[in-house]
Amino acid sequence: MADSVILVGFMGAGKSSVGRILAARLGRCFVETDEMITATEGQPIPEIFAEKGEAHFRALEDQAVRLLALKRGDVIATGGGLPCREGRLDALRAIGTVVWLSGDFGALYERALRGGDRPMLSGRTREQAEALYETRKPFYSKADLTVDTTGLNPDQVAVRVAAALAERRRQVV
Repeated sequence: MADSVILVGFMGAGKSSVGRILAARLGRCFVETDEMITATEGQPIPEIFAEKGEAHFRALEDQAVRLLALKRGDVIATGGGLPCREGRLDALRAIGTVVWLSGDFGALYERALRGGDRPMLSGRTREQAEALYETRKPFYSKADLTVDTTGLNPDQVAVRVAAALAERRRQVV
């Protein structure tokens, strides 16, 4: 069975919307780590952060990665901070091909603000959010593939990701 495709990137990069489209195009299942955590905990992520803290949430992400390693062939959208811990990118690479949905910070930030309740944006200024992005970029940049989402809609990004994956497969064979 094919390895999974793991989408990483900052809030607003389109991991969830692109992931759903990509999974449909590739005929694969779509899995979202944040949805796995929400289902396990029985409460939304903002409540998990508020009641149990970020450390508890990050431990739940570790558990999600361990569970994902038991399956193959899915398209997986990670939370923005999931790959940004020591050893996490290696764990994701063991599952499949890691794709960074990169983009211009301003565009990502605007999309993230429109996208609903984001605990990592709550109470942060734009400058603080940009500083968070800058601390995460070194982790994202270690992905196997990078697709710039700036100025593209989710369908266009999904097409570019599928093309990059096909090109990678051709190079490996």
